[in-house]
Amino acid sequence: MDSLSCVTDAATVWRTLAALLPPADAQEVMDSCSIGEQESALDLVVSGLLAQDVPIGEDIRAQLAVTAEEWGQREALEGRIRQCRSTDSDSLSVRLVALADAVTLNGASLSSAPELAGLLVVPWIACVRCGQLLGRAHKREAWGDLSYLAAHYVLFHPGQAAQTTVFGPMAAQDALAVLTLCPGAQWQSRQPALP
Repeated sequence: MDSLSCVTDAATVWRTLAALLPPADAQEVMDSCSIGEQESALDLVVSGLLAQDVPIGEDIRAQLAVTAEEWGQREALEGRIRQCRSTDSDSLSVRLVALADAVTLNGASLSSAPELAGLLVVPWIACVRCGQLLGRAHKREAWGDLSYLAAHYVLFHPGQAAQTTVFGPMAAQDALAVLTLCPGAQWQSRQPALP
């Protein structure tokens, strides 16, 4: 399976990711999950994809990044996730924003939602059909870096604050599911350039 369609059930996510690998490797991933070792399971998935040069779609790449985020492994794994070979599929719906293009935005500039006040939003995953972005909203730490964990997840269309949706700190999968539901057609005439 190399596509994602609104997956929010954790067991389905893990089965989808494990199914990318040969059966013995997939079983090892599922065994790790069954004993509560999701961090290890994620490493097994990414390592297996790289070692076996398994091509993945951008939807799966985004799912891997979100799952890694949920398990506190995004910083450790996202570089390797980006290195996984891409499929030649034309069914692209979402993609990870290039690190060089992930310009941090002031949360208050995206929406008047009080949850975003004082936070900085890093664009993370883009809908290729409409330009909507899923961003991670972080606090600025006293030493200047962004907080390790996201305070919120934000869906937004650049320059269209009225269409911003804020998700809680544990809702990265839900935000990705909403992003993948994009009808596309209603935004095509107003599609902004993707970062």
